[in-house]
This record gives sequence, C-alpha cells and structure tokens, in this order.
Amino acid sequence: MSKKLLNVRVAAAEIVANVCRGQSLSTLLPAYSERVEEKDRPLLKEISFGCLRWYPQISLLLKQLIKKPLREKDLEIHTLIACGIYQLMHMRISDHAVVNETVTATKGLSRPWAKGLVNAVLRNFQREMPRLMESYADQPVFLAAHPKWLLKKFELAWSPAVAADIVSANNLRAPMTLRVNVRRNSRDEYLAKLQNANIGAKKTPYSDVGIVLDEAIDVAKLPGFVQGDSSVQDEAAQLACSLLELSSGQIVLDACCA
Repeated sequence: MSKKLLNVRVAAAEIVANVCRGQSLSTLLPAYSERVEEKDRPLLKEISFGCLRWYPQISLLLKQLIKKPLREKDLEIHTLIACGIYQLMHMRISDHAVVNETVTATKGLSRPWAKGLVNAVLRNFQREMPRLMESYADQPVFLAAHPKWLLKKFELAWSPAVAADIVSANNLRAPMTLRVNVRRNSRDEYLAKLQNANIGAKKTPYSDVGIVLDEAIDVAKLPGFVQGDSSVQDEAAQLACSLLELSSGQIVLDACCA
C-alpha cells in the first residue's frame, strides 16, 4: 500500500525539524520529495532550503514572537512557523495564502491545538516586522544569518570585505548547474537542445563544459539526461579535471555526495 501524500508545508516543517535534530538535508529532501505531489516538489525544496539558509535570523525573530518556548516534542510547530516566516519574508506568495496554508498544516502534523498559536505568531510578525528587524539591526548574526562561530572563522581567514562577500554568496539561492558530456555533444549543441525544449540557460563563466539553468527543473525534463548528454554538477567541481592535469584514460570520481 502506498503512503499517503503529505501536505508540502508539513513535509517542509518535518525536514527542518529533523535537520535541527542532526539529520542531513541532502538525505531528507529526496525521501520527503517522494511523499508530496510532484507539482509541489520545487516548493518543498525552496521552503526547506530557504528556511534553513535564513534559520539563524528567523530563530532570533521567533525568540520575540513566541513568548513561551515550545517543548522539544513540538519542534515541528516551531519549524512550521519558521517556514511560514521564511515565505512571508522571501517568497512571492500572498501573505494571506502563507498564513492560511501554514495554519492548515498543523492538522497534518497532528497538532491541531497549535492552530491558534501559528495564526497569532504569523499575524503578529506581519504587524511587527519593521520593529523586529530594527531591534536586531546591530547584531551581526541576525544581519548575516550565519552562526557566530562561522562569522569569526571568516573574519580570521579573510579581510572584512571578502568575508562580507562570502556571507552574501552563501545566502543566495544556489543555481542548477549542468556539466555537458562533450563525448556526446558540445556545449553549444546542448544549449541548442535546451533552447528547443524552452529551457532557459547560459554558459558558465569559468568552466568550459558548464551550463547554468535560469530555473531549477526536474532532471527528467532535461533533453538527453537519461542518455548521458549532461549531468548535474556545480561549476567549482567541474574545474577539478582541468586543475588536476589528468592524463588520457584516467578517471575522476566526484565524491561530494559520499
């Protein structure tokens, strides 16, 4: 018997909660993606990645918004509210829809008692957002959305300007980058295939075999992906082969998922 599909916001709240408990996002996201509607998978990825990316900032906001700390067993309610705040701050979804859908998700988490709490916290955040943001205006952890220990490491390793650039880059949505299999087609030929499939893309600036998609999509929709015309790989990893000065016939394993 197949498992009942989850509400996408329930899935996101559970993912973020389990990451807070020490589990890996890269392991959780594929597993939960199979448990939501296919059309909701991009939304699940955006909410999960986005909430965790900004969690150091959101958690500080929640300290003011939730007067009485929630019990550990109710961590999913905390992360559900965090996901709601992320959507209100960073996504182009109407505030009304975010609040309503987030409140509805309490039922899917088997915590209907939290309906009023979630509604009150999110609506209070809408009203108090300017004041809340101002109250943390002088706190680096809030402004950078990075933990204090990591900011200190950046400051020790880099100049203030470079450290600020690293923080800004970390807070950007990572693009979906492809490596073209030049044994099957050139980069220009694969770009033409993408154009014919109405998939926006451009060449990577450093890797001569890379392509950045305008928007992340399901790999099954990429032309020739199953046949090996391309693979998903960040541009930095693509540079390894040229930097290693490999000989013909040598094999390089990208073990970033190991």
